[in-house]
Amino acid sequence: MRNFDIGSRVLGSILCVCLLASCRTQEPESANKYEQYLSRAHARGQFNGVALVFDDGKVVYQGAFGLRSLDPVESLDLNSQFRLASVSKQFTAMAIMTLKESGKLGYDQDIRDFLPELPYRGITIRHLLNHVSGVPDYEPLMDRYWKPELRYDDPARYTAGNEDVVKLLAEKQPPVEFAPREKWQYSNTGYNLLGTIVARASGVSFADYLKEHVFDPAGMSHTVMYDFVIGPDARMPNRAFGFQTEWNGTDRTAADSHYLNRGQGEDGVYSTVGDLLKWERILYTDKLVSRATLEEAFTPAVLRDGTTTNYGFGWFIERSPAGKKLVTHSGGWLSFTTYILRAIEEDKCIVILTNSSGLHAHGIIEGLTNMLYGRPYELPLLSIREVMGKAVASEGVGPAVAQYGKFKAERRADFRFEESELNVLGYQLLWSGRVDDAAAILRLNTEEYPGSSNVYDSYGDALLARGDQTEALENFKRALALDATLTATKQKIDALESALVPKSD
Repeated sequence: MRNFDIGSRVLGSILCVCLLASCRTQEPESANKYEQYLSRAHARGQFNGVALVFDDGKVVYQGAFGLRSLDPVESLDLNSQFRLASVSKQFTAMAIMTLKESGKLGYDQDIRDFLPELPYRGITIRHLLNHVSGVPDYEPLMDRYWKPELRYDDPARYTAGNEDVVKLLAEKQPPVEFAPREKWQYSNTGYNLLGTIVARASGVSFADYLKEHVFDPAGMSHTVMYDFVIGPDARMPNRAFGFQTEWNGTDRTAADSHYLNRGQGEDGVYSTVGDLLKWERILYTDKLVSRATLEEAFTPAVLRDGTTTNYGFGWFIERSPAGKKLVTHSGGWLSFTTYILRAIEEDKCIVILTNSSGLHAHGIIEGLTNMLYGRPYELPLLSIREVMGKAVASEGVGPAVAQYGKFKAERRADFRFEESELNVLGYQLLWSGRVDDAAAILRLNTEEYPGSSNVYDSYGDALLARGDQTEALENFKRALALDATLTATKQKIDALESALVPKSD
């Protein structure tokens, strides 16, 4: 089972980049702790991006490390424009707030007032903002129904936009996953629908509305909404392109293209660390919306049973080490991982934008946050799959498996040994046509994590690719026995059982 997104739907040519370019910018004084930390992380292959730290009324650090693009090979700098992924949601929420203040909609207004073709009754704009609506996930539906007859790289497939999402939901009418406010569940569909509501309520495109009512007033001159553009985009002269390092630890592949890239509301904004600081600062004022309206964005939703969530309007709500209110959001899409932290009661901020550091992003975020609060900090753990991949390429899968055992026994504190590490490497090898190597790695995962349904499903996929139908079936059945909700696994079992039944004369 692919319980991760490592670019299985991403195209791009492989390029061997022998030298990672690095650009570092900082305050006039000597290199500070943030510079040293990110320099070390970059040298370990754990950070390719731009970071900014604001504290005590000033920028205390900003720096860029690594590559902006592979073709041509260009370095990142502080003006590089990154896809924000789900960090875009806070701008969607702000657009809704400005429309509410102008009287064009209400938070408790039924979404069918703007989206009458949808079958979902009793869902309000507030429900979408708070992720408590229960609307179904649109992405699997698009995968199944959006022009499946076309090749992935056919430009005609890359035209899917927000109105196409609404049309598909209206046509297929997938049921809600729960009643509004019954529980909290993160929903890209909800924010995609909010983007469409902004356009319909305002009478202009979502991109134009954001530019006029959010980006321009905040002075965010390098921030734009993505549109489908083949070739260079004049609005983004410093656009950062996503890429990933392949299983062998050497080759790098573009990971920037996806037919759902035009989704707006849940994603779609490109920006720089400088513009995001302007955004962060204007939120201390009433220049976009009133303080009372903004405070509601930082207030958690309340469920039907009276429990509160940790999400407001486009922001997660947390507490700092000092017990003060933090609002944060992260984003991840293809090879982009992004993050913003605002300590709104302490006037601190962190912005992290990466285009090829997803594996280690959480550790980088934790390290910089601990530094900001004067707490002990560490570099992220190394990835065991990265060193194993290099070993497979240079020595073969047998030595790589042996290396795993040796490192787990002797260097357990240095590496990540989660189930997902072997799972990702196994699928990378499988997609590269190294089926026997993939099977060996995924078999190791079943030995390491025998209580996981996922490892048997994944190993079954490798066995099936190798032609071992009987053993694949056995592993799929093990997976289903551990987790009866695996409908895709059940479908594989049914297909194999049908294929393996002896045909009568």
